[in-house]
Parts: sequence; structure tokens; C-alpha cells
Amino acid sequence: PTSGYRFVNWTGNVGTIANVNAAATNITMNGDYSITANFIRQYNLTTSSTAGGTVGTPGEGVFTYDTGTVVSLVATPTSGYRFVNWTGNVGTIADVCDATTTITMNGDYAITANFVAIYDLTTNTTEGGSVIQPGEGVFTYDEGTVVDLVATPDGGYRFVEWTGDVGTIANVYDATTTITMNGDYAITANFIKQYDLTTSSTEGGSVTTPGEGIFPYD
Repeated sequence: PTSGYRFVNWTGNVGTIANVNAAATNITMNGDYSITANFIRQYNLTTSSTAGGTVGTPGEGVFTYDTGTVVSLVATPTSGYRFVNWTGNVGTIADVCDATTTITMNGDYAITANFVAIYDLTTNTTEGGSVIQPGEGVFTYDEGTVVDLVATPDGGYRFVEWTGDVGTIANVYDATTTITMNGDYAITANFIKQYDLTTSSTEGGSVTTPGEGIFPYD
């Protein structure tokens, strides 16, 4: 074979060929014979991965296949990561967003399995309110995701602040804010009970501080 090809077999009048599948063989001349040496084009598949996982099938490196071969691809994330997509020469990949897919070898291809770190956000509250966005519990996000936070107080309470892993919260004193997921975070929405002070006066004077009416206090 020339470079980039491999020998396949001998065809034609092959009845006396010792091994039709061997490129180097012999034929016994008991008649007039017409035979053909058949070759097939081969292509290289180069696979690699970003941090956070590996290409389990066919592996990582350079692999050679006959033209038209449908090759299985399996990308496996390590703990704390998820598969994102395949990039590179992906024109013949069945589904670039599926970790388990196939590629059809119609040329020399170089592809990469991409992974992203994932982190858990754990939200809870003190008495007197709830986290309505994203909710209360454990939520998983890709690294760098900006997550909306919304805390709502119950009647007779007010929101105070977010506490816990608050380093990437935009404003810890705002009930409606965001947090950027660069790690595993646990945060708490804090509320405080409020009471009303109702002030009034009889004829002949007034309450100047805090005034007359209804005033809520923690």
C-alpha cells in the first residue's frame, strides 16, 4: 500500500492464492488468471480532553481507521465535573452534546472532549421567611454561573442579610441579589421579627419622637 492506505485482499481468480487476505502470498499457475489487489484509504482520529475528564473510548491519542468507519466515542467526567460537548473536527459526530456518540471517519480528524466543573449551592433560612429563588435545598451549577437569589419575608418579619459562603454574593443586604458559583457554597437568608408601636396622645400635647401613628421595629 501507499502511504495512507492499507491492503484489504485479493479478488478475481483467486482459487489458487494461498491467502487472499495477505499482502504477501503466492498463487499457483494452473490457468490464466486475472487478479486485483484491493486497498482502502485510512484516516487518523486524534482525541484529547480538557481538565475534568477523559475520553474512555477509543482512548486519548491517535487512532487509525478505514474510511467510512463509524467509531464509538465515550467521554467520562471525573467527580465534580460534567461533560459539555465535543469540539474540533466535529462535522461527522452524531451528537456533539452527547458524551456517548459516534464519529464517521471520512478524513483526518482531531476532536476534544470538553468538561466543566460543577458546584453545589445549599440554601436555607432562619425563621420568618423563605428563599423563593432558586428555592431551598441543594442546587448544582456549572462553574461561573451567576445565580439569582430572592428571599421573601413572612408577614411580621423583614429580611436582614445573607450569611455563610457569601464572598461572591453581589449584595449581602439585598433580598434580591446574585451569587457567582466558583465553589461549593452554603448560604442562609436571615429574617427578624418585627413589632408595631402605635403612638397617640390626648388633647394638649403630642408625641414628637417617633411621631404619632404606627411604627414597625425589630
